[in-house]
Amino acid sequence: MISELIGSQLLANPFEALGLEWQSVLLHLFNLVVLTVGLYFLLFKPVKRMIRERKEKVAKIEKENAELSEEVRRMKESGEKVLSEARQEAASIREAAKKEADRKADEIVGQAREQARGMLEQTERSLGEERRKLQKDIEREIADVSVLVAEKVIEKSISAEDNKKLIIESIEQWSKQEHEEQ
Repeated sequence: MISELIGSQLLANPFEALGLEWQSVLLHLFNLVVLTVGLYFLLFKPVKRMIRERKEKVAKIEKENAELSEEVRRMKESGEKVLSEARQEAASIREAAKKEADRKADEIVGQAREQARGMLEQTERSLGEERRKLQKDIEREIADVSVLVAEKVIEKSISAEDNKKLIIESIEQWSKQEHEEQ
């Protein structure tokens, strides 16, 4: 019977069997709902929003990093391409400069050879003229000496001794004239 009594009381008002009043349980439930809603709006929702914003920032930063990495890769490739083109251009410029230098060197050597030929021809002409002048001078001297010898021969008859003396005098006179002309 007691157990029936207790069982019937439990079924009728289970809160009273535990020593609780239904108003206080309701009040506690109301407080729990208010606290949960308050915490949801005051803490959970802002924290959730902050986490979402943080995720968005991280995603944005990752996207920017991916874009920057791609841009860096493209810049590196274009830099390598530009560097390769610059090397090729430098090689072609160096080759063109070498060809131009060789051409100018050949031109300068050719001009120098022409000048040397011209100078050599001019020197040969000068030497030829000088030789002709000397030859004419020698012929004149010989003619003068011959005239002097002939004059001396005509003035007197020549003995072998006189002939030697005359030749020596003519050579000395001829040498004096030659020294005076120089």
